[in-house]
Amino acid sequence: MTDSGGGSGDADAEERDAIRRTREVLAYRNRFVDVYDDEVAFPDGADGRHLRIHHRGKGLGVVVLPVRDGTVGLVRTYRYPVGRLQWGLPRGFSHGADPLVTARAELHEELGVPEAEFALLGTMTPDSGLLADPVAVVHATVTGAPGAPLTPEEVTESRWLPLPDLPRWITTGRLDDAMTLAALTLARVHGLLPH
Repeated sequence: MTDSGGGSGDADAEERDAIRRTREVLAYRNRFVDVYDDEVAFPDGADGRHLRIHHRGKGLGVVVLPVRDGTVGLVRTYRYPVGRLQWGLPRGFSHGADPLVTARAELHEELGVPEAEFALLGTMTPDSGLLADPVAVVHATVTGAPGAPLTPEEVTESRWLPLPDLPRWITTGRLDDAMTLAALTLARVHGLLPH
């Protein structure tokens, strides 16, 4: 008999299909993250290893979608893992338990925006095959004029892109950062971006 009601049968199936951690192995640590190379048991019974990266701070990291007069604020930063400059939304590790506090700090540091109205749109898992922590997606309505980025060593360039230009930037690959694309999708579902 099949259990289609979402009861304990589903939980049993998920447990059978899960990769189980048999031993937590901390491989590396710095002030931002812990990197684990855990020993695991796969669903077929085979042993193996699995990498997992966990943010060390309290609270969630954020990605911020700043919108101002029909434009979206983007920053261009050098992303070491992919070996190139990349356009994307401001983002960063948590500055505390409240994601709106982190969003305010990141927006100020990366786009020079001293104040905005913030709304938490939800959370996402940006790379669930490797990263253990969800990231908060925050919408920021910017009313005042932004200043210069406070972190020129991190942000090489910034711009306020007209919202109608977003689809072209995405389809041509100019905007290919996964956190940015996920945040834009969540904002669109909330009705905050034009279709």
